[in-house]
Amino acid sequence: MGSQPSKVEVLHCPSGYDKQKFKKICILFDKLDKDSNLGVSSDEIEDIAALHVENCIKRMEGQLRARGKAFGVAKTQITLDENNAIAKVKQEFEMRRQQETLIHGAAVQSLENRKTACQGLDKDGKANAFVKAVSSPGEMITFWSFFEYMKTRTD
Repeated sequence: MGSQPSKVEVLHCPSGYDKQKFKKICILFDKLDKDSNLGVSSDEIEDIAALHVENCIKRMEGQLRARGKAFGVAKTQITLDENNAIAKVKQEFEMRRQQETLIHGAAVQSLENRKTACQGLDKDGKANAFVKAVSSPGEMITFWSFFEYMKTRTD
């Protein structure tokens, strides 16, 4: 019995793959395959299984560190964006305050100038100012133009 020669599969490096790396993989596999049956049983893999798990843990620790760094960078960027946005809003409101101050100053100056001009009027100037306020240019004061002027000033 058993007169036929056993068939041993000859491993060939896949085309396009590095032959040196393939050789290293074959050597590692041979170390695992203690009974040389081209199959690795569960009792033959204890060492490499432990190494596999250890490598997985190291990769996950690396990923955790990378995520931690990315999180720190993201938080820093958010803080920078927040500070920039706050500074921009403050600048906009400061510009609005300055603009309002300029508008107010111009309006006050105009009123002061008109007040000073009114205070400097003589009797004829005061009469002309009243006629100008009550009637249209070049017209005399009519009852209805006087009424329109006085209806909000009777108090």
